[in-house]
Amino acid sequence: MDKQSARKKILDDWFDAFTVLGRGNYVLVRDVKGNLCRYSPAAVEIFGLSGEYVPADEIDWTNWIHPEDRFRYTHAHNNLVDGTSKSYDATYRTRLKDGSYAAIRYVGTSIFDADGEPEIVGGLLINEGLTENTDPVTILRNRYGFFRDIAAAVELNRKCVVVLCGITRMDRVNEQHGYNFGNALLQEAAWFLQEAVGQDGTVYRMDGAKFAFLTESLSPEEVAVRYEKFRRAAQTGLPVENVRQVLNVAGGMFSFTGGNVNEHTIYSCLLFAFNDSKIYHNGKLVNYNGARGLKTNESLEMLDEVRNCILLDCENFSLRYQPIFDAQTEKLTSIEALLCWHSDRFGDVPPSAYVPVLENDFLFEELGYWILRRAMEDGRRLLAKNPELILSVNISPAQIVDDLLIEEIDKISEATKFPLNNLCFELTQSCRRIEPYILRRIVRALKRKGILCLIDDFGSGVASIDFLRDLSPDFVKLEKSYVTDIRDEKSGNLQIVRHLSEMSVELGTKVCLKGIENAAIRELIRKFPVTNVQGHFWAEAMSLDEIEQKFLP
Repeated sequence: MDKQSARKKILDDWFDAFTVLGRGNYVLVRDVKGNLCRYSPAAVEIFGLSGEYVPADEIDWTNWIHPEDRFRYTHAHNNLVDGTSKSYDATYRTRLKDGSYAAIRYVGTSIFDADGEPEIVGGLLINEGLTENTDPVTILRNRYGFFRDIAAAVELNRKCVVVLCGITRMDRVNEQHGYNFGNALLQEAAWFLQEAVGQDGTVYRMDGAKFAFLTESLSPEEVAVRYEKFRRAAQTGLPVENVRQVLNVAGGMFSFTGGNVNEHTIYSCLLFAFNDSKIYHNGKLVNYNGARGLKTNESLEMLDEVRNCILLDCENFSLRYQPIFDAQTEKLTSIEALLCWHSDRFGDVPPSAYVPVLENDFLFEELGYWILRRAMEDGRRLLAKNPELILSVNISPAQIVDDLLIEEIDKISEATKFPLNNLCFELTQSCRRIEPYILRRIVRALKRKGILCLIDDFGSGVASIDFLRDLSPDFVKLEKSYVTDIRDEKSGNLQIVRHLSEMSVELGTKVCLKGIENAAIRELIRKFPVTNVQGHFWAEAMSLDEIEQKFLP
């Protein structure tokens, strides 16, 4: 028997064993060494596979996994194949042959050879039921129905207006009255929203206490009137179990006409507008008008192109680095990784045009880890010349709350050989939307790993002083506008910079000033208790090679 036949027999023997255990469930067995997979006939039929025997490198199973579940699936799958994990038991939404999604539970194990290397990965695919399009609490179409309807509207080039709205602080309602009361409240809100929309659109129950409605017949102005009716009713109080519950709601609106865009791109725009309404506009409806300098449709297409690049292993993305210097010696102490993206159509697009929207997108998690991995690879090269150099990387809310954050950091550090004591995470202003107790717990976990933490844009937005007190960061970086306009005597920026710097130092936190553009500003800030400085007075953002040549010869 030749080697290939011997490998196939091993695969078939294990397949038979799993089939006996499977009791009618779908069976999948992969011969890691022989690069061959075998699927049960029922699996071939329901998933639309090319056959029972398929070379492992010819089928990318992630194409069957729902986009929102792919990152976790890929993480678990890679751990199995490389031997990090010995077994698996997880449920992912998986696309069937007819295009619908089902909740498929993947249960199995790895069989190792005498050398301790994975030889066979096998298990069962248990169909836990189709992902129905109806929400059981409100009897509205759910988020899966929403995405299907948005995709159909785009494909048919329909002119639509879509709104994402929701009850804010629903967690407090559940804490005070219980989840049964909370569900009754959601039912009442769903009924009232349906009444407000009437026959002119479809209402959906989204995640948590969020709803959406889609209309082809109403103008944006008419939609705004319907939303305001819903908002004012919530503020007056919705009747539930003889209690009139006063609520705050927020809402984001987006108008589109077909185009070659993904429905998840549209949803990211809605989430951005919704959060803008909740945080900055007291619940008034916010219309997403696109990135600055672009028309709405162009902005949507740009965001869609960014998302596609992320899906293609972050194609067309690169990093540049902003040098940071010691305030006294003016020697290089740190570099801040800055994201760049280039498009043949849109040119060099600044992160401000797409990051605020995509921070709410499930794909941003993948981009965040790509940035961290690439920055740590580059940083390891520089540490050979300056072992004390600190690498600063912005971290998004999606990464902060990711259950796999610490595990991913460890894996990237091990792969790149970059020491975590030389890593600093810059908490962006959007991180302030995270519940304080959650953020405190995560920051403490990062600091236990030796990672430095910095609050960016300190002094702007809300709860900056609370952040400084509760998180005890290693550094704060003051809001740039205070520094760039520090010579404006009427603004009081000079006093603000001085007081914020002194307060931070008194609380044990070092201060970095950014936005130092000229010698005059440099002289003004010399008397402040500042540790690090950053700005075009010393250097603009540059490539890794330029950093080496100019500062680390």
